Amino acid sequence: MVEPMNWLRNFMMGRYGPDSFSLFLIVISLVCTLVSSLFGGLWPLLFISYALWFWVIFRMLSRNIEGRAKENEKFMVFWNWVKEHTVGIRGWLTTQANRFRDRRTHKYFRCPKCRQMVRVPKNKGKVRIICPKCKNEFIRQTGKSAAQRAREEQARAEKSAARAAKKADKAGKK
Repeated sequence: MVEPMNWLRNFMMGRYGPDSFSLFLIVISLVCTLVSSLFGGLWPLLFISYALWFWVIFRMLSRNIEGRAKENEKFMVFWNWVKEHTVGIRGWLTTQANRFRDRRTHKYFRCPKCRQMVRVPKNKGKVRIICPKCKNEFIRQTGKSAAQRAREEQARAEKSAARAAKKADKAGKK
């Protein structure tokens, strides 16, 4: 009995197989399918999706290894160009994702001198921040510390008790 994996290995022998360009085409095809299904089955997008799948299958089963390798090489040149020219956008998106992830535990401030972004723990009251880039010192409020919140709570409780005593005193005089 022939094992299934041996059959597949023998079948793919001499064929090109998957590569980065094929993976990119699969992702684009899936995006087209998803968008089409979200907007009520737009047939042009479905057609593009199916065409991309056929292209991927053709490329993977092709015996023209040199031709497919050249296609992948051209794609990789294009992809590297895209990555090189979107560094700023990707960096900004990463920063925003980190800030969103840390929103409960940290605050972000810019150094007034060099504009470097500095991450500081939240709820520590006023803190002295030393910029790691230019060593400039500046002070920022990171939210109320636990001690400040306790003092405010105590002050509110005392105020409330004073108001209650004043009401009781007024009620007793009547």
